[in-house]
Amino acid sequence: MAFLRPADVERVRLRLERDLEDDVDVILFAVPQTGLFVPGRNESATGKQTEALLGEVAALSEKIHVRVVNPRTDPDETTAFGVELDPAIVIEKRLPSGSPPAAAGRVRMYGVPTGYEFMTLLDAVTAASRAAPTLSDDTLAALGRLREPVHLQVFVTPT
Repeated sequence: MAFLRPADVERVRLRLERDLEDDVDVILFAVPQTGLFVPGRNESATGKQTEALLGEVAALSEKIHVRVVNPRTDPDETTAFGVELDPAIVIEKRLPSGSPPAAAGRVRMYGVPTGYEFMTLLDAVTAASRAAPTLSDDTLAALGRLREPVHLQVFVTPT
């Protein structure tokens, strides 16, 4: 089942072609469904859907690189990326091989980014690909005055 309609595929492809500067890593943290009920173990029904959607988007640009991580078999990487729920998407600029991981500029999204969240996914991918932020000077100055880490969460519900 495709998530994107043919007309949407073309619009997304054109937007990515226009807006992506550098390569972006999109890392999906999802536990594969086993079909087996295990008491006390939560299994997300949306990991496979999220992987399919990300695959459709990545197929539209050579600059988007999707990688899937199973939190059960790779808990160290899951913890290193600060992932707490499943499915989770981490978006960050692709760094040269051998570079230390850069948590700055990393975006985490939880759940399937469909509906309104799909545009947020595209915005996050294009922003991560840019060398410089597209923020106003006033906003950059205000951010420069921050002296401790800020944890920001945005919750979206369908209307």
